[in-house]
Amino acid sequence: MVGIWQAHSGIYLYAVGFAMLAGFGIPLVVVPMTWARWLRWEIPAAATLTTFLGRSLGIFICVVAAYAIRAAGTPAAQPFFFELLLWLLVAMLGLHIYGAIARTQPSTETAEIALWVALILATLVFYPTAWSAP
Repeated sequence: MVGIWQAHSGIYLYAVGFAMLAGFGIPLVVVPMTWARWLRWEIPAAATLTTFLGRSLGIFICVVAAYAIRAAGTPAAQPFFFELLLWLLVAMLGLHIYGAIARTQPSTETAEIALWVALILATLVFYPTAWSAP
């Protein structure tokens, strides 16, 4: 299963990069509190720190997305980027499972568990040829 569509790994990275920008990165940078409301988060009265952290996360996502797009056109960089992407996706899955068990997140975030599982599986099937670290 791993890498069965590796010939299309660059296209997958373009799709992931642009989706990260549109779905997470740009909304978090530009309108973090609105984005949080869309996902049914409870917004605190003093939201300055929350807004700052949301924008910080949005910038991080934008940088990862930009490198996904860059790696899409650089086959030699793709194995490293796919490994990084898998670690990020597994970490996000763990975070959302923890939030569901602790009941500290809205139902929309718990529903996202399926998204993270789907992205992990998609990343595995588009995974490029194995590489070995130096």
